[in-house]
Amino acid sequence: MLTAEQYHAFALEISTFGNIPISSRNCRIGCIYCKVHQDPILKRFPSLPDISIDDLYQGYQYINETHNYVRLGAGVLVASHTDPYLHPEIFNFIKHTSEYFPNKKITTVTTGSYIKENKIDYLHRFHNFGIDLSLVTMQAQRETIIPNATRKRIDTLLREAPIRKISLMFTGDIDALKRDLDLLFSLNWHIKAKEILVRRIEQTKFSNDTLNSISSKSIKDYGSCVKFLSKSYPKIVFTVPVLENKFRGGSNEYFSQAEQRLSNLKERFSKEKQNFFQVICSPSGFRYFKKNLESFENVKVNLIKNDLYGGSVTVSGLLNHHDIFKNFKLKRKGDIIVLPYEMYDSRGCEITGNHISELKTFYNTDVWVA
Repeated sequence: MLTAEQYHAFALEISTFGNIPISSRNCRIGCIYCKVHQDPILKRFPSLPDISIDDLYQGYQYINETHNYVRLGAGVLVASHTDPYLHPEIFNFIKHTSEYFPNKKITTVTTGSYIKENKIDYLHRFHNFGIDLSLVTMQAQRETIIPNATRKRIDTLLREAPIRKISLMFTGDIDALKRDLDLLFSLNWHIKAKEILVRRIEQTKFSNDTLNSISSKSIKDYGSCVKFLSKSYPKIVFTVPVLENKFRGGSNEYFSQAEQRLSNLKERFSKEKQNFFQVICSPSGFRYFKKNLESFENVKVNLIKNDLYGGSVTVSGLLNHHDIFKNFKLKRKGDIIVLPYEMYDSRGCEITGNHISELKTFYNTDVWVA
C-alpha cells in the first residue's frame, strides 16, 4: 500500500516521463554511473515498496497520449536505482500492461542481469513488448563499469530474448566499440532491433573517480567515435546532448527538439516586437540558440550554467531556479523571461522541487515556458 507521499511521487514520474516505477529494491549490480548513490536531489523522493497489481492499474491513468512508450521499472527520478526484474510480479505486470495498451510499445530498461532464461519464451508472447537492454559493453571494461553483471545470462539474452533496443557506452576505446558492434551484427541485431544506440558516458561533480576516469576518455574522444560510426556503421544511432554540427547525423533528437522550440519562439518574437524577451539557455544549446535568434532585436539569449550538477552536465532539463538566480539578473523591468519547457515536470516544478511561481515572484515579471 503506497502512502500519500509515495503515491504522489509514483504519479509524478508516470505523468512526466511515462515510466511506471514499480519498486525501490536495490539491484546490487553496482553500476559505477548509478545516480542514486551520488545524486542528492533524488533524496527528496521516497522509496517505493513493491507495488501491487492495483497500484499498477492506478498508474495507468497517468499515461497520456503523448507517451508512445510505457516503461515498467526504474524511473528517471523515482525508484531510479532498481531493476524491473527484481519485482516478483514483473512478468504479470508486463502481461497486463501489454494488454491494456495494445497500441503502445511496452518496455523494461534493464541490464538483463535478473531475467531468468526460462522466462524468455513467455516474453515473446506479447507483440508490443520489447526489452531495452543496457548492454554497456561486452569487452574487458564491462566488470569495471557494472561489476556484478552476468555475462553468461547476457549472452543468452542476446541470442534468444525479445529485445527492442540495445544501448552501448563508448568507453573511449574505438577498437572495443568495434568488437561490441561486430558481436551485435553477427547476431543480426542491426536488423532485428529498432535501434542500437551508442552513448557518451557523462559525469557530475558527485561522480566517483573510476567513473570520472572513463567518462573523461569517452567525452574527449566522442567526436572520433561519431566519425567512426558515420563511416563504418552508418545505421548505428549515436547521441550526445550538445547542439553542435559535428554531432549531427545520429538520432538528431536534440536537434529536432531545438528546431521545434526555435520555431515557436520566433513566431512569438516576431508578433510581439514591442516586448523584450530574455531567453534562458543551458550550455548545450547556448551558441546554437544565440546564432539562430541573433536577428531579433527584442531578444537576448542568456547562458545559465548547470552549477547544481556540474561535470559534463549541460542540458536544459537539469537547470533549476538556484542556477538561474545565481547567473541571471533582470536589469530591465517588464522583460519577459523565456524558460525551456524541459526544466519542469507535469506539475510545474523543476528538478529540486520548486514551483515555477517561485521564479515569477523572484523576478516580478512575466515568464513564458516554451
